[in-house]
Parts: sequence; C-alpha cells; structure tokens
Amino acid sequence: MLSQRLRIARKAKGLTQEELAELVCTTKGTISNYENNHSTPPNDMLRHLADILNVTTDWLLGRTDEVTPASVSASEAREKRSLDELLQEKIDDPDDYYFLDGYLEASEEEKKEIRRYWYDLRKQWKVRQVKESRPPSLFDITEGLKKNNP
Repeated sequence: MLSQRLRIARKAKGLTQEELAELVCTTKGTISNYENNHSTPPNDMLRHLADILNVTTDWLLGRTDEVTPASVSASEAREKRSLDELLQEKIDDPDDYYFLDGYLEASEEEKKEIRRYWYDLRKQWKVRQVKESRPPSLFDITEGLKKNNP
C-alpha cells in the first residue's frame, strides 16, 4: 500500500523521484526502493515524505482513505509555516527567546507541565476576554500572574 500511495502522491505533486529525493535529503534510489516495495522508510522519513507531499502518514500507510486531515481547514493549511520560519520568529523576539530557553532540553514530564500550564493560562485569558493590541511580554505575563496568585 505504501509503495503505491507514495508513487501516487509524488506524481500528483508533479515530482520526479529525483526531485522528491532532493526535497527529503535522500537519493533517487532510496525513493525508488520505497515505491517498488524493496524497503520501507523509517518513521521520521515517512513523516517528512507526508509533509512534503501534503498527505497524512495514515493515508500513505493505507490506514485511511482521507488524504489530508479533516481537522485542517484550507485557511489553516495556507497559514502553516515552516519550522525554520517559526524558530526565526521566536529568536527575533527576546521575550519569546528567553521563554523558550531550555524548553528543548527539558524532560518530557517538564514539557507536559509547561504545555498544561500554557493551555490553562490561555483558557483564563479567553474567559476574561483579554484583548491587547500587542502580545504581552513575558514580564507582563509573570507580573500579572503574581498579582492574581499571591
């Protein structure tokens, strides 16, 4: 199933095996092996192929007939930015840079706790209908929390 669907998705994007190989940093022979069912891509390559071909890994693997996730609207797909663009945006804003400092090195449990806290904070903002003309700085957020939770 994977070999057939990979070929279908590649051709639908108008790519040759060589062009796809270049986009995912591998060789034409590797793509040929995937499409001829001589080998199977590792998970990280499978995700990369799905991203480049704008399909889901579940579709490539034959687990679903939905090519793209139903939860992603066309406008969300257009707004999707590359990881490099997002990272550069965070580096350009000192508050975000210091906020994210150390996150990648945190343990999985610490990351879960940070995300859980962030989602709770966003819910509180929505309930309070917080609207600012600019995003609050990290200092503003921490000071506001100190005032609300002495």
